[in-house]
Amino acid sequence: MSSVRWIKGQIVSALDETLMYDERLKQLTSLIFELRIASFHHNQDLTEFPRQRTFQRHVTMENLQDIKLSTASDTGVALIQFNRPAKRNAFSQNTINEIVATLDHLDSVDTVRAVVLTGGPEGHFCAGMDLNELVELSTSKAHKIEFLKDLTDALARFSKPLIAAVVGFALGGGFEIALACDIIYAAEDAMFGLPEVKIGTIPGAGGTQRLARALGKHKAMEFVLTGEPASGAEFERLGVVTKVFPRSDVVQAATSLAEKIARLSAPVIETAKKAVLTVENSTLDAGMTHEKALYYSTFGLDDFKEGIQSFLQKRQPSFKHS
Repeated sequence: MSSVRWIKGQIVSALDETLMYDERLKQLTSLIFELRIASFHHNQDLTEFPRQRTFQRHVTMENLQDIKLSTASDTGVALIQFNRPAKRNAFSQNTINEIVATLDHLDSVDTVRAVVLTGGPEGHFCAGMDLNELVELSTSKAHKIEFLKDLTDALARFSKPLIAAVVGFALGGGFEIALACDIIYAAEDAMFGLPEVKIGTIPGAGGTQRLARALGKHKAMEFVLTGEPASGAEFERLGVVTKVFPRSDVVQAATSLAEKIARLSAPVIETAKKAVLTVENSTLDAGMTHEKALYYSTFGLDDFKEGIQSFLQKRQPSFKHS
């Protein structure tokens, strides 16, 4: 079987699995876990490929290199900007380390209530993984360092609204990062795509899974199996991009939306985000049950009482975020 046929077979299998949330998926997850444990015990030489990534430098908010971070305590909004313009903001392992550290930091800062992720008003959002690093990976090394898992886990556990403001290219891993965000604002002429099949691999940071959920199997198959891109305007028509704007307005529009959300009750917004994300990870029945539990939990919030009272009294609410 040719490598292209094998890759396409893997894509079809991955996309088909996104539509199954029953016991079969649980059994598959268990089998994969057992297989990885067995593989780990079969090959325990970790000196070359450490699981804990001891080669990472210690990242603080003061020594960021590949991203820029700015926060506005008066509005409750933080802005994360990719900062590798010479690489079209393609990300390296160091970029991943910085994104993970920054998201975890912002999640712990109470004065930050919404975050905008961008490549800036000019240039590109993110052109994917830096191929100079990707070419060094083997299958065994990727498994042992759990390549990209730290990035996808950090995006998945981030509890605050995350808005992608996309100008220029959002390709490969860049598109996958945007798909992991809660809302996508984009330039009309931004270019989104998953071109991995063209270089002999497949999307590996959630692209097959999230795009299939957003578009359905058949349309997602077309994009993934051809690797062809489409514009921000086209993806807005398809329902993947939330809204499109002229290139010069994207970041400001996303920031304004973040400020609007940040004025609302932080615990309620976090709970609402959890409820919506349940759709991606459960059956309808389980999702409805989880939504009810989250809904009921808001009744104990001071902000719930304030929201109801302010509406009845025909005034603007004054949320305390508790």
